[in-house]
Order: sequence, then C-alpha cells, then structure tokens
Amino acid sequence: MLAQPVITPRNMALGGGGSTYITDYNANFYNPANLMIRDREGDFSIGVGIGGFFFNPFESFDDPNLQYENARDYLSAYESGNRASFSSNRDEILDDNYPRNATLSDNTTRYDVTVLGMKWKRENRSFSVALRTRTSSNFRAGKGWYVNEFQEDRDGNSVLDRTLIHRYQTLHELSFGYAESFPFLTGLTPRLDNFVIGIAPKIVVSGNYQNAAWENVYQQQGNSVQRIESFSYDATGEFSASTGAYFSGSNIQTANTQSFNNNYFSFDGIGAGLDIGVTYLLTLGSDLSAIRPDQQPTRKSLRLSFSMTDIGFVSYNNDKLTISMDTDTTTGAAVPSNVSNEMFTGTRGQYISFIEQYGEDNPFTGTNRSRASFSTLLPMAVHGGALLEINRLKLMGDVSIGLTNNAFNSTKIISSVGVEIRPLKFLPLRGGIQFKAAQPNFLSLGTAIETKKWDFSVAALLTPNSLTNQPTITGVSVATLQFHF
Repeated sequence: MLAQPVITPRNMALGGGGSTYITDYNANFYNPANLMIRDREGDFSIGVGIGGFFFNPFESFDDPNLQYENARDYLSAYESGNRASFSSNRDEILDDNYPRNATLSDNTTRYDVTVLGMKWKRENRSFSVALRTRTSSNFRAGKGWYVNEFQEDRDGNSVLDRTLIHRYQTLHELSFGYAESFPFLTGLTPRLDNFVIGIAPKIVVSGNYQNAAWENVYQQQGNSVQRIESFSYDATGEFSASTGAYFSGSNIQTANTQSFNNNYFSFDGIGAGLDIGVTYLLTLGSDLSAIRPDQQPTRKSLRLSFSMTDIGFVSYNNDKLTISMDTDTTTGAAVPSNVSNEMFTGTRGQYISFIEQYGEDNPFTGTNRSRASFSTLLPMAVHGGALLEINRLKLMGDVSIGLTNNAFNSTKIISSVGVEIRPLKFLPLRGGIQFKAAQPNFLSLGTAIETKKWDFSVAALLTPNSLTNQPTITGVSVATLQFHF
C-alpha cells in the first residue's frame, strides 16, 4: 500500500488504488472530487471505525498464528529475541529482500483508522468531514549487514552496502471536504459528462516521529576501498526520549524500556495540509446521472481522475532532537568482517541497538546535536486513475508516486489494477494486484454486504512466499457499519 494516502477495504481489495472509486468521506484523503459521484442511493452517509493494516516483513510465515505473532512484533517496541533471528532459510530470505542486484531492502509496516466520517451530497456540491489517524514505519537495510562480500549494484559498481534507514511517523488528521460540479466546463462538450473539482483542507497533529538515515557504503576502487558515509537523525516523542536517555548514560535496552510506553496519542507537532483532486465523469448509454446527479446513482460511466495529497507541513516543537554528520569519504578504508544474524525489522527502539551490536562504529557518538524545533513536509504524492463501470462490473487502474522518500511513500512508481463484479446486487466481489517499480507487489481480495441503508466490508492482502510457494496474509482491512440515508 505504498504511496496510498488511505487504506479502506474497498481500495485494499482492488489493488490499493482509489483515485477514481473511493466516493465516501474517505475521498477527503485521496480525491475530494469523488465526493460528487453518487454510486448509491441516499444523500447522507455516516460511518465509524474503518481500519486497515499492512506490512511486508523481512520474513513472512504461512502459519496464520506465526504471522499474527510476527505482526505483533513489528508493532511492539524492540526487545532482544523478538522473532528477529534468521531461520534456517537465511539465503532465501535475503534473496526475497534483495532481488535483482538490490543492495537495500525496502520494508513497510502501516496501519490506518478512520475514526469517524460523514458525507452530505447536494445537487451540484458535496460536503464531508473525516477524522483519521495513521502510522507508518519504513526501513531500508543494506545487504552488507548480513553478507560481508562485495556485489555489483544496479549501477555496475562493486559495493558493500551497510546503509541503515528507518523512518517512522504518526499523523492524526481532521479533514473538511468540499466538491463542486462546474457546468461552464462541462458545457464545453456535447456529451453527458460532468467535470468536478474537490478540495479538502485538514488540521494535522503529529505523534512520534523518527527519520534516521545512516548512508554507509564501501566501494571498491581498483586495489583500494573507498568508504562514503553520512548521517542524519530527527526525532520527537518516545524516539527522542530513548535517544536522550542513551546519551545520558543509560544502556539502550533500559532507555527503550523507560521511553517506549505505547503512548500512541502523544502530541509532538502540529501542522496543516491540503488534498485536492479533479474527476471527469462521462456517462454511457442511457445513464443520465451526469446531468441529473440528485436523482439517480451512476451505473454506466467512464471516470478519469487526478489528485495531489498531503500538501502541507508539520512543525515539531516538543521533545525534539536533531543529529547530523556531513558526508565523509575515506580512501583505504578497512572492510568490516562482522555480519548480523539478527534481522533489522524497524521496530521502535531497534535502530541504536542494532548499530551498537553489529556496526563497525557508532554514528551517534561525536556528532552534532540540537534541540531546536524543526519542520517536515507531509508525505506528498500524486495520483491518477481511470475506471470503467458497466452495470455490475467495474474495471479500474491507478498510478501513484511519492514526491519524497518518507515513512509513508517512496519515489518509486506504484501502479495497481482491480476488478469488481456483483453476482448479486448487494454482494460485490473484488480483486486486484499492485505493482512496485513494474514488479508484482501483492494480490488482494475482498467482499462486502451493501444494503440500501448500511454496509459492511472486509479485505485481505496476499503476498507470495518464495520459501513455500504459498500465499501469505500480509494485510487486512475492515469497515464496520456505514449507514446511508
């Protein structure tokens, strides 16, 4: 679900996109223009408790009980011995995480909850409000932590990559959505169409935050080895408390135990954001919903959408800590020989512990520290999509890309395709596939019960496990009852 600004059962089941087919109050966070699309009867809807969880761990398990414990370990604070040691399939696990000459892994754990949302649709405009909280943890570990052999990277260089990056962020958002149809644009064509613009400003409060990046690469240069190194670290909340205790003399395990108390609703920063989007709706055949949006749901249409999400910033003023070290290049560097038998999993508090145990040196010592306030951009991304709807069949495709590397997004292109069919009017069956950098990332399935007055939806992600050739559950999403009037 990389680069996806919201997780719901519908878009999880359809491959993770949503720029064209999320039309309830969750459209605030993806494409507010879709608030104008009437895909069911009723002018007012309200829902409580839409949640989703996704992770692509360093090692997955086919056994649901083991995978559940695995997920709990990724969500918990770090403790030595937490399902982090390599099993007997070390080589296969490394092949999974470092495909096609990759020297960095790319793993994410994320969960979203839309606590409450409401949508009210009028003839030519729609309004909505939604309260949402989300957390994402992304880590990238160099293969050189596990194998002390030089390898050719994708640029043709012979490297030993011991980079270690961990980005973590929690955001709580209150969003106000507005969408309006523009007849002066729609009237420029002779077709039964509708051009909609949507906007959703939001108030953002941030919880725990960490952006730790140790770029640490050894590169062969003829008969010598060159080491290129830089380090930056920004943290607030529990992360800065643990690091501060470590600097004060506590060992890292004690610092973690004292600092990470699962205080999810700590408020360490405040900011503002904006989500915007446009949707072009072209109805087909006898469907007149484009020109009579207040009378009938859309049943036959082609939709084209474009949106930009998370335009904004967060300013951190509480418990902040910044550490930096400029890029340094050393010629004739000694190559580290130690390797780790413990997987870096990006759990809270593992970063310093992992470096202490397996690093050739410690970038936290002898670096510049600051307690000054700092600001970060929200995880901005752009999205585009298309949807073809013919009665009980929907076909859709989406493309997303993050504009920066952060806990929620990467700058790699994420694409998805999905299909929804309804063997019964109230029973949609959904399936999809997501691609990351043109390679399959996961499969997804979902269903729902959608009556005239209420909905209940579920979805799951399935990731192929190359160790057993069996699919592994790596994500779930559930929407408790949503009501429509």
